[in-house]
Amino acid sequence: MIRDLEKRIMALETRLNQMIRIGKVSTIDPAAGTARVILPDSGGVVSYDLPILFKKTQNDKYYSMPDIGEQVLCLFLPNGQEQGFIIGSFFSQIDSTPVNDPDKTHVKFRDNTSMEYDRKKHRLTVNIKGRVLVNATGPIEIIGSTIDLNRG
Repeated sequence: MIRDLEKRIMALETRLNQMIRIGKVSTIDPAAGTARVILPDSGGVVSYDLPILFKKTQNDKYYSMPDIGEQVLCLFLPNGQEQGFIIGSFFSQIDSTPVNDPDKTHVKFRDNTSMEYDRKKHRLTVNIKGRVLVNATGPIEIIGSTIDLNRG
């Protein structure tokens, strides 16, 4: 009876250890919002298509696909690697944070275009490596105590 209980506990531990995994994105399906992930701790096994968790998907849409080769955290359902989700990516020694200030929200793109808001300084900074296009169905208003228009 104790041996049977030990076997069941070991089986449960094995199952739990397979639920949360770190992998690298091998392929993406941008239209479906899914990706396949290589699981290095399983000898390089590639997952099935896994849905990627996004911040919002109903009325407001937030969309950003992981890059191929990006390290991601996956959550698999207890019945196997066929069903699971990509929870998100994370910073590491290889992919470090672009800023290290808790008062800043920062987005940086591959071409070095960036957007940053510093809530302590109340400053929004946008650096764009290319053209800016604004489509508006109504008036465009720029309000400030001073407005500087410099040609660069």
